[in-house]
Amino acid sequence: MRRLVLLLSALALSGCGGDDEPADERAAPAATASPAASAAPATGGAAPFIASLTVDPEDGTIVAGTGLGAFRIAPDASTGKPFDGELTTPDGSGAISPNLVLRFSGPGELIGSGHPKDPASGLPEYLGLIRSDDGGRTWASVSLLGEEDLHALDVRGDVVAGQPVEEAKLLVSADAGRTWEERTPPALPVDVDLDPADPQRMAVTTLEGLFVSRDGGGSWRQRDVLTTETHLAWAETGALYRVDAAGAVQVSEDGGERWTEAGNAGAGPTTATADAEGRLYVALPGAVIVRSDDGGRTFAELATLTAP
Repeated sequence: MRRLVLLLSALALSGCGGDDEPADERAAPAATASPAASAAPATGGAAPFIASLTVDPEDGTIVAGTGLGAFRIAPDASTGKPFDGELTTPDGSGAISPNLVLRFSGPGELIGSGHPKDPASGLPEYLGLIRSDDGGRTWASVSLLGEEDLHALDVRGDVVAGQPVEEAKLLVSADAGRTWEERTPPALPVDVDLDPADPQRMAVTTLEGLFVSRDGGGSWRQRDVLTTETHLAWAETGALYRVDAAGAVQVSEDGGERWTEAGNAGAGPTTATADAEGRLYVALPGAVIVRSDDGGRTFAELATLTAP
């Protein structure tokens, strides 16, 4: 379906994967307007830090990128299964799984960026943009191999936008990531999302505010002032969601011009995404994933990830 300033700092401290958080006891899952009080189950293992979420438009499978590896969550499953992918490049091949930012670009098709699982594999530290046509099992390099680690990654059709880690710039591609143009956002991006109906329109959040571009990042207009790190999710239904650090959800139906308060997903969200039907998914501390089926007004716990 794979960023925020504090997240970038956390990722940098542990190879861009974030610190793993201990699991706590929690009550049985239940629909709620604020599930933040729930934590991961008492398994004795670590709860992975979820840095990206994406949903396969083919069957609703969720893929999560975490510091402990990638997880696949089947439709209606309450937990995820870790998996590795195999990246093959002209210079080397090896497993990839931890510290990936992942986005579905089509049914069963993923793009991603991050690092190899084993530095001794011959793969470079920065994988650039990679692509999988089989749901993440096998991967090929698209571009920027050995050059960039892209965070705040999004894709719509042939348009791809990604933020090189810790840099106040965006790279934008109009040919599925083969070539890139550099764009300058107003400040260091926390998150970026492309309009599904018009990928030349993009929204970006920073710690200074929410900005929208109508020309592929060539120019920007501020649409709101932000005081906390805020995640975005632009649904194919047209709804643009934003989720702040306290979990408060707002929704815009006009590309960020006007906002309406919805519900609360839970405190400390780490990433958000929307599926093809417009349902909103939010990852919370403790590796809890919650989902809203009613435009962000109420949320129910969907799944919890635990260390493999």
